[in-house]
Amino acid sequence: LKFASNVVEKCLKYGDALERDLIIEEFISGSDNNDSLLMLMKDQFANYVVQKLFDIGTEKQKEAFLNCIKSHLPELKRFSYAKQIVARYESLTEAEDSVQDQA
Repeated sequence: LKFASNVVEKCLKYGDALERDLIIEEFISGSDNNDSLLMLMKDQFANYVVQKLFDIGTEKQKEAFLNCIKSHLPELKRFSYAKQIVARYESLTEAEDSVQDQA
């Protein structure tokens, strides 16, 4: 899984906008309960791909991605490889909440 994760990460980094959008949409729209996304977030190598999604996704994609992660937070907190994802989720949702409070 390490090399496959590296390939996907490079595709996200160097691909054009359409290619990135297709990859991101595949992650976001996987299955209704996002089992494959959960598996990636808990994986030693694939979690880096998921973290990269936070960096390169559009605001709409990030919002959809955060919604996918939300239901898995309790489980993700138990896995060391997912802690960075949980931290990113919490920082993004806190920033979003503070913007809404100011409005």
